Amino acid sequence: MTSAQQAADNVLLAVTVSTTSPLYSDPDGLIVHPLISRLGQVGQLQDVQLLGVPRGSWTHAQAEVLDSLNSLEGVLRVGVQDPPRLRAKRGGDEL
Repeated sequence: MTSAQQAADNVLLAVTVSTTSPLYSDPDGLIVHPLISRLGQVGQLQDVQLLGVPRGSWTHAQAEVLDSLNSLEGVLRVGVQDPPRLRAKRGGDEL
């Protein structure tokens, strides 16, 4: 699945963990709710993991998911990511 498909199907959460936390070396420990899936780390940032929650379930599960993640020892920040936007190309007459 491409990152565009992941963003379309899921609400994306960027979770920053402490480098001294067991979650740093075992990020699968972030899967503390049945709706959460781990999509990988963010770029080269080993302390930031990208998680996904199905978009259709987000409305009713948002508070529970965020509370579950924020209550984990070693989690420094949980950020809900804005969906990626398409950039418009400039036309030849706009240059």
